[in-house]
Amino acid sequence: MAAASLSAVRIWLHQHWQRFNLFDKNALGLFRHYYRHCWRQLLAYALAAALQSLMVIPILFMIRQLFDHALPQGNVSGLLWLGLGVVVMRLLHSAVGLWLRHFILGIIKEVVGQLRRDVLARLAVLSRETISHADIDQLHSRIVLDSERFDNLSNRLLSGMLPAVATGLVLLCVLLILNWQLVALAVLVLPVLLWASRRVGLSVKRDVQLFQSAFELFSKRTRFALRYMDMIRLKACVGQEQESQRQCLDELSGTGKRMAMSYAWHGQIQRNLTGFAGIMIMVAGGVSVAQGTMSLGDLLTFYVAAGLLNGQADNVIGGLPELITGNEALIKLYGVLHEGEIEPYQGQRLLAFDGSLSLRGVTFAYGSHTVLRSVDLEIPAGSKIAIVGANGTGKTTLLNLLVGFCKPQQGQLYASGVAYDDLDMAGLRKAMGVVMQQPGIFSGTILENLCYGRPEASMAQVAAAARLALAETFINALPDGYATEIGEGGMLLSGGERQRLGIASALLAEPALLILDEPTNHLDVGAIAQLMAGLVNAPYHPTILIVSHDPDVVACADQVYRLHQGRLERVQKTNPL
Repeated sequence: MAAASLSAVRIWLHQHWQRFNLFDKNALGLFRHYYRHCWRQLLAYALAAALQSLMVIPILFMIRQLFDHALPQGNVSGLLWLGLGVVVMRLLHSAVGLWLRHFILGIIKEVVGQLRRDVLARLAVLSRETISHADIDQLHSRIVLDSERFDNLSNRLLSGMLPAVATGLVLLCVLLILNWQLVALAVLVLPVLLWASRRVGLSVKRDVQLFQSAFELFSKRTRFALRYMDMIRLKACVGQEQESQRQCLDELSGTGKRMAMSYAWHGQIQRNLTGFAGIMIMVAGGVSVAQGTMSLGDLLTFYVAAGLLNGQADNVIGGLPELITGNEALIKLYGVLHEGEIEPYQGQRLLAFDGSLSLRGVTFAYGSHTVLRSVDLEIPAGSKIAIVGANGTGKTTLLNLLVGFCKPQQGQLYASGVAYDDLDMAGLRKAMGVVMQQPGIFSGTILENLCYGRPEASMAQVAAAARLALAETFINALPDGYATEIGEGGMLLSGGERQRLGIASALLAEPALLILDEPTNHLDVGAIAQLMAGLVNAPYHPTILIVSHDPDVVACADQVYRLHQGRLERVQKTNPL
């Protein structure tokens, strides 16, 4: 019975702690991870900030001298010298503060840059399946916005709160020396201040989460409208889309207002409580001066020091909302860095790829649905192979296996006789030219698209690749030629022109293997035959693999395979289907 009661108490305490815990352990761990190598610099910075805070002591001493000696004695020159001394010390204090700011900013920007590099590197190794199932707009928002929030968090914590804590401790020691009874009186407000900050902090945390979710949804809807404007118009959904955007904006406005009000409540409660402590100090100190137990100079010095301490406390406690925002950002960045499957092949062997591939006993399934069954295929170097089959028979899956996007549950793939498991896939792909059904065309010029991945290519090489891909004629007919802007996704070009650009970009690298996925979607068989004839006369002789549902492409191939019900079989060119 007692054990059960103790267990119930432990559970209650854990739940209670989780409820009032403002910061996530993974977020804290991620922050420590990125600053762990800088602990010596951070320690030096903290010590320098503490030394800078000692510069307030001469200022306080001069204020005391001014009111206790120079002013009562009518010493004008003494007043001037003390005033000048205060000004000089303030200027020195500011100069040291600027130098410390420059020092810590260098550390912060380097750490934030490393975090962003790690996030982008993580994206590069995530599997195609993970990327395909991700909400790209949300992922983009988290990487861009949350890394900026991490930057803001670092600035607030290290550049603002850390020096404030160091200065606050020095000021607290000064106040204890001046009058510990007044300090004890002010400390009575501290428990109430901490309790109120935590209670309001929970409200801030909730409102920050709601605002960030609304902001991500707004970003997603905006990108959707920009990306699919043609579809929205063709489906006559402009009004519907505007209504969705209006709802997103209303939610964003409402959550933004609530978050701002949470910030305001937090600031007002903090300022009122610390102001109440200041009033208590003034009243109690005034009584001490009236009774002769404390000089006016001591009271004013104490009050100035207490005001400075109050400013540092405002800096620390007032930064709580930004810490909560940064905590939420770190939680999301932790997910980006640690969740999702990575690419299936992690080999490191570099290969002089000759364009030959082999599949031996390859079986692949999506869950319980088997797509490929014990597939064997030999693609000799320099050959021209066509794989045909109806839509949905697994041709795209086979292509994804060949380029290493996914790995078979059974069997093995080989490139030039070397197993994929041993190969550096980036090196292998660099020797491949792959033109998907929808070529990767981005907003920019024709030249920028052609040279992506090959920035060192000369114009002569670019023109030769365009000529071979049957793209040179239409490019030269454009007013700006290779400098023509083609719009997002190449929307200013026709489907055939985009296909030719994709082929030209692939040929620019002089690949050992050229893969064309459903080329007849945008090119007729005659154009493909002309492309094949040109490649025969090219200085290099790539292996060519055409994957298509169109049986007419067999005229362009030496060998033809049919994919049907998950099995691959070689067929005569006269009757591929």
